[in-house]
Amino acid sequence: MFKYIFFIFSFFVVLSSCSVENVAEQEQLNDEAEIQNYITQAKLVNMLKTADGMYYSIKPSGVTKVAVANDLVTLSYKLYLLDGTLVDSTNAPAKQFKSIVYGVSQTIFTPIIQLMKEGDKGTFLLPSSLGFGSTSIGNVPANASLRAEVEVVSIRNETEQITDMKNLYGFKKPEMTSSGMVFEKTLESTTETALVSTGKTVTVKYLGRLGYGTVKVDATTNKLVFDSKFGEGQFAFITGTSQVIKGFEEAVLKMKLNEKAKIILPSSIAYGANGNATIPGYSPLYFEIEVVFVQ
Repeated sequence: MFKYIFFIFSFFVVLSSCSVENVAEQEQLNDEAEIQNYITQAKLVNMLKTADGMYYSIKPSGVTKVAVANDLVTLSYKLYLLDGTLVDSTNAPAKQFKSIVYGVSQTIFTPIIQLMKEGDKGTFLLPSSLGFGSTSIGNVPANASLRAEVEVVSIRNETEQITDMKNLYGFKKPEMTSSGMVFEKTLESTTETALVSTGKTVTVKYLGRLGYGTVKVDATTNKLVFDSKFGEGQFAFITGTSQVIKGFEEAVLKMKLNEKAKIILPSSIAYGANGNATIPGYSPLYFEIEVVFVQ
């Protein structure tokens, strides 16, 4: 009896597996037919095809720089359904672009970036498997093929990002520490107080920013805004106890009570390869810090 029941169970497992595979194969065929029809109707020419079913045509910039793992890739793009409905876009006139730390996570732009160099522009037709799949998101129905018009605005490794951030945040004569931190005091103490030392309870005010902006919702107006800020506020910690990221503590230990400084931390002394819920891995960070209490 047990063998019989097991046979029936196994049969339905195999049947279910075949059904899933058949659905996936059928959707792949549907996407292919839809994209082929779109190419014909839109009179697109010289379209190439990748092994995973994406069609593309790229206008090269002549630049040879390609993205490698952990580079910051900045894109200008417009994303459409094949019926012409606009799904999402950046705002090039306002210099509001999308920046992605390449290779840290998989996005619909990952297979696109793999084919492009800095400055390239291209048209990409993505089957649903490379888009949002069987999930319906916003005005994108399930199993929708997509058209993406993409330009690679820049490709920057971490060293180049830090150089850009020094210019962006107005560093004049910063100190470069052995850890790679960029440090500059913006307000020095007028008293003879000592530097913050290990084992002290310190309260700081801070503002943290990425080297690039992201779209956020303004809490006051409830409107979308373009901002690089990832954190702001005041908190206390005990130095020497690993309660904050390594670079942040290194900066505080170079300061006195009531002093202010601005710093850039390479990812190795920030959130490293893994990042956190807000900050992607391999991201250098900018902070403005004020020491308001030491005990």
